[in-house]
Amino acid sequence: MPALCTAVGSNGALLSFDHWVSIASRSMLAVGPFAAHMALVLLGFFIWFVGVWELILRSSAIVRMILGLDSDFGAACKWIKARSRSLFGAYSIILLPPLVSLLLWTFVAFLFVSFIPIPQPQRLLVGSIGFGIIGFGLTVSISLSALFGALLLSVIACEEGSFIHCLNRSYYFFKLRMLRGGSFICLITIALLLVCIACYSPIILLAIVEKLTHLDLGLESRSIPIDILGAAIDTTFNVISFGIGFTGYGLFYRDLRLRLEGQDLLSKLANLQD
Repeated sequence: MPALCTAVGSNGALLSFDHWVSIASRSMLAVGPFAAHMALVLLGFFIWFVGVWELILRSSAIVRMILGLDSDFGAACKWIKARSRSLFGAYSIILLPPLVSLLLWTFVAFLFVSFIPIPQPQRLLVGSIGFGIIGFGLTVSISLSALFGALLLSVIACEEGSFIHCLNRSYYFFKLRMLRGGSFICLITIALLLVCIACYSPIILLAIVEKLTHLDLGLESRSIPIDILGAAIDTTFNVISFGIGFTGYGLFYRDLRLRLEGQDLLSKLANLQD
């Protein structure tokens, strides 16, 4: 259900905005249609936000079950709901660093364009080297910021303590395994991209065929079955991507605890003392 709400919210907001653009292109900039469409866009965004939040809660509960911290899904959900305030704080702030990195490197790219020499072949050589460095910096900064966010979500889901304590624990793991963690984020992102390609390839092909058919027939409107199929694929992809992402985050967190803190040895010693 949360995956369906996420798909319905995002697709509804996109369709509402797209319909408003089609109205504006015909110079029908009335206040009433604009207010109605923007209200639908905000409603779709709210539904999407609530759906993503519920997916985070359920995915965090599944991580606790996979790591053996809870025996059943009900107990895991009860624990996660008790930590919902910390999770919401993490959910609110972990999106900012990747966004800031994207904006910063985009600004650097625009600045760099103005300094590229005009004559060839210097323009091609300098441009290739410069944009290669910008792409590398963007990849590194986004993957490292995403790594800290993944560790923060995993620590909150699996450990007790205040939000500040969870931030300190996340930074502890982050600084000790920064390069390894960044590589892991890149690999899991590639895996999610492959899943995305596999899920959306049919809808992309159908949309291309529909576009060509509409051009031949002189039609402009989109077909409702394509939109419904797109929402269904969005729902499937949300379930798969959140499952893969959060499971990977949880297993990476467990691996760090085993390597850096010897959690398995400490557990065995505690059992022997009992």
